[in-house]
Amino acid sequence: MSVGSKDETTGNQLCQLRQTADGHYQLKVRVPDCLRHRGERKHLVISGVTFNHDRAALDEALAANTALSWRLHWDGRHWRAFVSFNHARARRVTLGAQYGVVGIDFNVDHLAVTETDPSGNLRRTQRFALLREDATSGQREAALSDALKKAVAWANDELKPIVAEDLDFTAKKKAMAQLSPKGARMRSGLLYAKYRQRLEAKCFWAGVELILFDPAYTSTIGAVKYAARRGWSVHAAAAGAIARRGQKLTERLPRAGTVPRVPVRGGHHALELPARKSRGSRVAAWRSVHAAYRGVVRGQWLATRGGKPRRSATGTTGDGGNAVPFSRDHRYPCDNNLPVQVCAPLS
Repeated sequence: MSVGSKDETTGNQLCQLRQTADGHYQLKVRVPDCLRHRGERKHLVISGVTFNHDRAALDEALAANTALSWRLHWDGRHWRAFVSFNHARARRVTLGAQYGVVGIDFNVDHLAVTETDPSGNLRRTQRFALLREDATSGQREAALSDALKKAVAWANDELKPIVAEDLDFTAKKKAMAQLSPKGARMRSGLLYAKYRQRLEAKCFWAGVELILFDPAYTSTIGAVKYAARRGWSVHAAAAGAIARRGQKLTERLPRAGTVPRVPVRGGHHALELPARKSRGSRVAAWRSVHAAYRGVVRGQWLATRGGKPRRSATGTTGDGGNAVPFSRDHRYPCDNNLPVQVCAPLS
């Protein structure tokens, strides 16, 4: 590893790169004294060097004498040279969020991308497919990169910022022991670290502004207010709610007495809204709506399984925060003193 410096020739003292007339590069490496025999040259000159990615940015860095850090690596068959440098930020091309944004909802198998206008109305949506946990990590990362590239290109064409979720999976992954094996695989398969890193990089290079917000209750808001009305999926509507949050628009609850229909497992079901306290905050009200919505989702899921929640490998029943431990004799907990009850007929 050789750390670069902008005070040195071509940005590095020990590894110096120069362009040649044939469109390739010439790399001049200073050989350490401990590896050099008597009479041998101090420098190793390698001609015909080429790079497959980001050559234009590398040429700009060489012209500006930017510090270039090099890493020479032996992979068991060949020597490989890796160069890193500070990429110049692209000129911002997007307008402010008040002129509309593009919201992204990150899911296990796809990205839901929804565009809004200056008034916060949901204009159009697209779905970019991702690969699931049965594919290799390289394949999933490549599919994620392609999907993000399309989403950023869409925002660039519309001159609108991107609004994405500011998620933290640290606490959620600690609770994997309470999930079923399938749920744990799906959550561990989420490439959120790669998603966040690549989204920031692509927006950085394209000159697209990236706005990160807490996505609390956006899926519930999308399901209750926009999904059934527009005939969209919950994820597409959630991306619209994320976009509206980036525009700093508030979400009013449905009028008291109404019974909205929400999409659940391929159908639409009535959602009875809980009573709202007169002095309660809007966040607390949406929290109660979210709990009611999750109850409908769970009820429909139980209906497809004959009313019996599945048992995970760790001796719990249910999913996530609703997971409840079995008793010692492996029966469902139906005692009144439990904060969460899952009652089912015993076999």
